[in-house]
Amino acid sequence: MFDPEQRSRAFNFALRAQGIFGTVMGITILWSLYALLFTDYSHIFISKVLLTVICIGFGTITPLIDFNESHATNPLWTGHARFHLVWQVNAMIITAVLSISLLWFYYSITNHLIVILLNYLWIFSFYATVFGLKLFDGELNDINGVPPVFIKILGREYEIDRNIQAITGGLFVNSYAIALFFV
Repeated sequence: MFDPEQRSRAFNFALRAQGIFGTVMGITILWSLYALLFTDYSHIFISKVLLTVICIGFGTITPLIDFNESHATNPLWTGHARFHLVWQVNAMIITAVLSISLLWFYYSITNHLIVILLNYLWIFSFYATVFGLKLFDGELNDINGVPPVFIKILGREYEIDRNIQAITGGLFVNSYAIALFFV
């Protein structure tokens, strides 16, 4: 469903929200660099903020994208496939809420590490699935699914799957957060 006119308002909203979230993530990374260089904020605090933003993405952007006709109500999917998708997204939402609670209401060094590991659990399970696509005849996207993003680098346009874009961003930010934790 690459034509915006064929998508629901909720689906188009989800795609716009994903783009806005990418901008928020970029601003957060710039803030973190500013905070490292020009403030007295601890590395732990900056790491907590970065992890929180990742969790907000997992807990809000994922359901916005997946709980519409591109996934959960996709007429081309079997009911059982939709069941597993909704189960996975609900687990991601619950993980995000738990992680934010561990970081801000029940903080400890151990809980900080648990949140980092929970984020990596989602990230690495995504990549394991991508690398195993041929084993189960999987696809990154369906014909009526989420459209790719297009980026220009040195005048050349590249098409990138939105899942790859989002999870790779999460991988880099989570790795940045763990580096700050151990500095």
